[in-house]
Amino acid sequence: MTNYMIPIIFVPILLSIIVMIYAPAKEYLRFKLSHVCLILLMLSAIVITGISISTMVYSHDFDWINGLGVVLLFIVYHQTTTLHISQSTAIFMLICAFYTFFANFSIIFDAHLNPTGDLVDYSFKALLFLMALSILFCVLYVYPLAKYGSYIITHTTEPRIWWTATLVSTFFYAFNLCAVVHHYSTLHTNKVGRAYTIVMIAMFMLLMLLCVIFYMIVNAVIQKAETDDRNHILEMQEKQYESLQKYIDADTKVRHDFRQTIYTLKEFSEEKDYQAIDDYLLRYIEALPKKDTVDFCSDHALNALLNHYSRKADANDIKLELKVMLPNTIHIESIDICSVVGNILENAVASCLEIPEDKRFIRMIISEEQNREIYIAVSNSFNGVIKKTGDRYFSTHKGGNGIGLISVAATAARYGGTADFSHDDDVFYSNIILVNR
Repeated sequence: MTNYMIPIIFVPILLSIIVMIYAPAKEYLRFKLSHVCLILLMLSAIVITGISISTMVYSHDFDWINGLGVVLLFIVYHQTTTLHISQSTAIFMLICAFYTFFANFSIIFDAHLNPTGDLVDYSFKALLFLMALSILFCVLYVYPLAKYGSYIITHTTEPRIWWTATLVSTFFYAFNLCAVVHHYSTLHTNKVGRAYTIVMIAMFMLLMLLCVIFYMIVNAVIQKAETDDRNHILEMQEKQYESLQKYIDADTKVRHDFRQTIYTLKEFSEEKDYQAIDDYLLRYIEALPKKDTVDFCSDHALNALLNHYSRKADANDIKLELKVMLPNTIHIESIDICSVVGNILENAVASCLEIPEDKRFIRMIISEEQNREIYIAVSNSFNGVIKKTGDRYFSTHKGGNGIGLISVAATAARYGGTADFSHDDDVFYSNIILVNR
């Protein structure tokens, strides 16, 4: 009866593993949730069938089915999500590392119950203990993993970071596999059992601590990037303010001197020296202060941003077409609109710089749609080189990190909108909707 119960006990263990690996990737499913569940159900049936066969033929030796199950589960996991291979591998290996700790803890428990036994006679009670640990871990940490894990996935696309995290998790996974005790009598020799338990607990806590440190470091980098964006926008506003202030000062001086100009013109008029009047007016017009900023919209921050990229486009021979029609009342934070527009224009300018000057163009329209949405549409020329995984585009520019488009999508989602990106042979399209409420 015990042998028949073993496959049933493995079901909640397998389900807890599946829940944990999919928790941070819940927003990156390649297929509908119902389809993914069906695929996982079929995989679970295969694994449980393998465990049943292993129970009947090989007693409690699950090594072959464990290895096969891990490989199959990873393949299904990666193919059913849009995560980059580095991201899916890092998450999968992290969860596997944690569950190998639970397997070793269950072996310690089994050795306590059967001091003269070995791993081949792994007891049913130890399996129940493993199930309890797995379910408890899932219940306690599925929400933090879903919340903070998805946050890191959304804001961190650099593969090198994820491959580094994979190496750390793989180290703990390999450590647990190498530390498996096959003969329980080993743990009852002198103080080996106590030392082994302390090391296992310490390594488990170390892995938990590394996860927290990893999140804190990544979060600090993300916060710094967002702060830099805000500071960049403030710098552009400051430059535009200084430019406007110079224009106002010069205009004030001209207004102040205008009385003298009238007197001079009157003298020329009395002398009927019309040529002198004409020459004087030409010099006067040339001396008038010129405003070097354009009023694209009434939002000062966005106007400063658009002026910045307008000058940048002119300096690099990029044909820039801007059409801004914002509503009178905007419920979206100005800094967020600037972040979206700035990230898109920055990518667009960088893309244009990689192609010949005669092919460079950027077209942007910002308008109100249906009296409740801010619509931002941008099309720009590029060299046709795309780096993409699923629906996610990654930066191909030298020094680019791909955070820009991810930040745009995150901002759009925060305002109940959408961010769609697409391309054809030589034009990249960005369509963003922000709900103005």
